[in-house]
Amino acid sequence: MAKKLFEKAGLIHHPLPVGSERRTELPKPEAKPKTAPGAMMHFLASQSDAIKEAEELKTRLEAFDGASVVRAVDPSRVVASKWANRHASTFESPEFIKLREEIRQSGGNVQPIKVRPLAGREDADFEIVFGHRRHRACLDLALPVLAMVEAVSDTELFAAMDRENRQRKDLSPWEQGLMYRKALDDGLYPSLRRLAEVVGADPGNVSKALTLARLPDAVIEAFQTPLVIQYNWGPALSLAVQKDPEGTMARARAIALKKLGPRQVLNALTGAVGGVVPYNSSDLTITSTDGKRVARISHDADGKSAVVFGKGAVAEARRDELRGLIASFLG
Repeated sequence: MAKKLFEKAGLIHHPLPVGSERRTELPKPEAKPKTAPGAMMHFLASQSDAIKEAEELKTRLEAFDGASVVRAVDPSRVVASKWANRHASTFESPEFIKLREEIRQSGGNVQPIKVRPLAGREDADFEIVFGHRRHRACLDLALPVLAMVEAVSDTELFAAMDRENRQRKDLSPWEQGLMYRKALDDGLYPSLRRLAEVVGADPGNVSKALTLARLPDAVIEAFQTPLVIQYNWGPALSLAVQKDPEGTMARARAIALKKLGPRQVLNALTGAVGGVVPYNSSDLTITSTDGKRVARISHDADGKSAVVFGKGAVAEARRDELRGLIASFLG
């Protein structure tokens, strides 16, 4: 009875008939070549797959030859290029605020900036080649900045930065001029023409930009922001400074106290309105209590003075009173 129970449970096995045993086939060992030439052929055959794989990897790597490494870096370890001359107002403009908001929403800059490694600096690891606004936005937002890292020379950096700025129209003419002036002052290029040739810029535009960059600070500060100054204004402003340096400086300092539009400043400094040279004192304009300009005092080239009133500044009923005041003033 117990034997049958053990048999059902599979605990008792009956021996198989002779010749019916189960056999497990083991892999046969690979035959070894019996001769030296055979052994050599066997070795070469075993190496061929490894050589083929290595060649494939080499071909794939060659496709990336010259490519820049792109990585996320700490923006606080990145410094501006020594040739960058962005005015502070650039980072307060509506365009920059919009860019910064786009980067915030994206969680970082989608379009990488370009940097080069710095050696021997404890305060920084990289210098910007181009992408100063994107870097500033990431710095403001405390976000890592996506950057292409490539070792480039000074001239390669300058040419790449200039090309990027002109293609994107990132720099104003005055900022562009400061950049060119610094490159020439640092001896990066031997001449204006060589600079223009290397960076692929029009020599005429380079010359105009340099003219703006070499204007006295007082003339630049007459404008609410130098970012509004145009290329073609350089020659006229420079000529005004050459012909009447003291008068132009005095007019510029007086204008800086007013909130005039860009062309109004240009005309006031160069006398472009009807050939009249503005009076070089703080009384260049007369404003009402609400800040509106109501009159302008000026001189012409012969020393004649003129007072020009704005439309509606003098009511018709008070014109006789005005005449009396002028007569009394002139004695």
